[in-house]
Amino acid sequence: MKAFPVTVLCKVMKVSRSGFYDFLHQYKDGPDDNSSDAMIKARIKAIFKLSRSSYGSRRILKQLHSDGYQIGRYKIRRLMRDLGLKAKARRRFKVTTESRHSFPVASNILDRKFDINEPNRVWTADIS
Repeated sequence: MKAFPVTVLCKVMKVSRSGFYDFLHQYKDGPDDNSSDAMIKARIKAIFKLSRSSYGSRRILKQLHSDGYQIGRYKIRRLMRDLGLKAKARRRFKVTTESRHSFPVASNILDRKFDINEPNRVWTADIS
C-alpha cells in the first residue's frame, strides 16, 4: 500500500475511500481473531477436561497465563459460556458421626488379645 496512494487505488478499483477502509479493517480483524479464538477455545476445552470439569474461569486464566497466552478473565468466561462449559461446584464436607450421644456403646470383648495359637480359634471361643 505504500507504493500507491489510497485515492489512486480507490479510483482504479472504483470503490469509495470509506469502503476501502471498511474492507481493510474487516479483513484485518476478522480472520485473525476467529482463528485465535478457535485456538484458545481448544486450549480451554483441554484444560477443562484435564481438571475433570472443576476449573472455572479464574483457574483457567492462571493456566493460560502460565502457558503464555495474553487473555482476560471475562473473555475466558464468554468463551466458556459459548462452549457450554460450567465448572462443578465442590460439595461441602458433611460430618455424619455423632460421638457425643447417650446411646449404649458395645463393650470391647476381645480387648485386643490377638495372640492366638491356632487359626480361627478366637472366633469360636466363648466371648460372652
